[in-house]
Amino acid sequence: MGAAVSAGPDIVRYALDDGVRDVLAKELDDRLADAHLLDPDTDGAILATVGASALRQHLPCELVAELGGFRARQGSVLVLQNLPRHDAPPTPVGGFTPEAALAPVNALHLGLVRLLEATPFAVPYENRGRLMRNVVPNPAATGTTSSWGSDAEFFWHTDNPHLPFGEPGHDPRPYVPRHLAFLALRNSERVPTDVVGVDPVLARLAPAVREALTRPEFEIGAPASIKLGAPPPVRGAVLEHSGATARLRYDHGTTRGLTARAAAALDELAEALSGADAEQFVLRPGDFLFFDNYRVLHRRRAFTPGPKAGARWLRRCYAS
Repeated sequence: MGAAVSAGPDIVRYALDDGVRDVLAKELDDRLADAHLLDPDTDGAILATVGASALRQHLPCELVAELGGFRARQGSVLVLQNLPRHDAPPTPVGGFTPEAALAPVNALHLGLVRLLEATPFAVPYENRGRLMRNVVPNPAATGTTSSWGSDAEFFWHTDNPHLPFGEPGHDPRPYVPRHLAFLALRNSERVPTDVVGVDPVLARLAPAVREALTRPEFEIGAPASIKLGAPPPVRGAVLEHSGATARLRYDHGTTRGLTARAAAALDELAEALSGADAEQFVLRPGDFLFFDNYRVLHRRRAFTPGPKAGARWLRRCYAS
């Protein structure tokens, strides 16, 4: 394993040695060679068990321990680079693809989520209720700020900010997803995924602005990715606290102030985000990104997709 590199107090990066990567790839292929068609929506527990077992067998012990304790230490962002890169079908720019052909990819993805002691889950209001979201440049999403978009910048946001924050030990589906887990299959366009911590952004705001963000004077709508049964916008606060921990529920495209004070506070927040010292992750095939959706905002800038069959393709699932 390569040395861990800190990119800030809450961002940790690891890189696997090529030898470990190749042995792990073979192990996953061997374990799944005789498997029946496995779909993460019906066989997620099996895929996670296979992946986690292979990962525990071949990852360095210190990395397994780091993954197991990451959430308990309230880590914000973790990047694991140079994981196995399995052959993949053409990029499904329509949004969906047969999952059986991606069994090694899904085992790796769900195995890592299990080692992080998190539970993956699907939500009924997005992605046809399927667990794995294909983050691809879908022509049908042209002009939208969506994970299927490309030509419009997806400005800083929390995923699904129209929902309330949840607490551990509850069904996570009615709440803002706690964690996002991405695995990159293709990114020849070198599109970065930008992340920024909530605390550094809030530190750029005056106390009166922070106080204004805690008032229930905002209308927060569902993101463009929710096509079926999208709920009406909700009224609430953008900034909330759980003990000493600050949490933001915000999407630049779907959040508006209902009072002059709230509108001014949103302008100040957008300006602070525009000038924030963000971290850019250009995910390459075999890179895994995991972050806390309560403590981190993320962004994807506009880009020009490559040819459809080889266009940018990340896989994303929610986890709690």
